[in-house]
Amino acid sequence: LNDALYLNPSFVSFLPSYSISGNYLFYRGTPKADSTPSDTHGHAINASLQDGRSELFQAGVGFTQNEFSRIITVGASKSIVQKFGLGAGGKFMLPHGTAQSLIWDTTISGTFIPLDWLQVAVVLDNLLETEDGRRNGLFREYILGTKVNVMGIVLGYFDPHWASHAPNGSAFGHELGLEFPVFKDFFLRMGNFRNAKIPFLNTYTRGYSAGIGWIAPRMSIDYALTRVLDPEPVFGHQFGVTVFF
Repeated sequence: LNDALYLNPSFVSFLPSYSISGNYLFYRGTPKADSTPSDTHGHAINASLQDGRSELFQAGVGFTQNEFSRIITVGASKSIVQKFGLGAGGKFMLPHGTAQSLIWDTTISGTFIPLDWLQVAVVLDNLLETEDGRRNGLFREYILGTKVNVMGIVLGYFDPHWASHAPNGSAFGHELGLEFPVFKDFFLRMGNFRNAKIPFLNTYTRGYSAGIGWIAPRMSIDYALTRVLDPEPVFGHQFGVTVFF
């Protein structure tokens, strides 16, 4: 649902509901290999509204506050034909603890659903890639998103991406995920990422993840565990609730 606002605004057109979402995340570093304690810790909060039922176009807005900044994200999309949609979004960032003014950038994307079991998206994130944006982790990124539904038994996700100016030689990376519908309304999830942008650390890194989700008639509840491996081991815990109608 509201994840589309941040990851792929063109997909909002394929989510025909009104939805309100809230998320809370906290993270903490663990001792390093030499037993040195870690002082890495923090939290983030997020809330968003999304309208996927409007006839003219579909849109949403979200607010995120973390240890680095406050960010307002907006997105809008339109389904050109039944299985093809285009979208655009913007992010407006106000960094903490600096004299910098508002930083903003844009996202454009397209989603194509050629088959019932296959979805494909192309996303260009941080299109402008300004100097201020780079200093705050907003690097231009080209993303290919894919989702495969294998007979309703397992859902597979593979998202390779390229960010030519990403730091530490992490230009090419991926996110890989599997989702298992254990019951009609209960899901198990696991994932792996490499050279991927982790928003709560504002850096590109590698690691893995796991999670669960429960969908009620008008509400979903989700939990995700993220294990970051570099540059130091960090555990992140995210809890989310979405109400839709």
